[in-house]
Amino acid sequence: MSENLFQNVISTHARPDRLRTILVHPENLPLWDEEITQVVPTTTGNFQLTRRLPALNEHEDLAVTTTADQIVYHSQGGRLAYDLVFSLATEATHTILTEELRVTSTGGLPLPLRLLAPIAQQAFAQKLHHLTALAESSREVLS
Repeated sequence: MSENLFQNVISTHARPDRLRTILVHPENLPLWDEEITQVVPTTTGNFQLTRRLPALNEHEDLAVTTTADQIVYHSQGGRLAYDLVFSLATEATHTILTEELRVTSTGGLPLPLRLLAPIAQQAFAQKLHHLTALAESSREVLS
């Protein structure tokens, strides 16, 4: 069972295929999320993430699944297990990027989820801006 914690939406000039390329390769995470210090592929096809302290999840295991219009990060192994769902839609000359955080487990959280939600939403919104800035730039990414 999962609980939808929040949703952030942003409009960008970046092409959907550029956003998709960045998102389907977690190795690109440190380019737009400054808390991520290491992304290591595992033998299972997932990725082990390491974050700077303080972090709710200093280490976590990340799996990525995709559909035609969504990229989903499935995180386990930290204090907060979640699915981060990125949805892409095209509107005229813009791409609408929506991210939704769905919490799947909250073992060991230092705060109640309802208190954590607004703090997390703001942090994720800031990272979403960094992602779109990267996608709008000509900076090289893994593809």
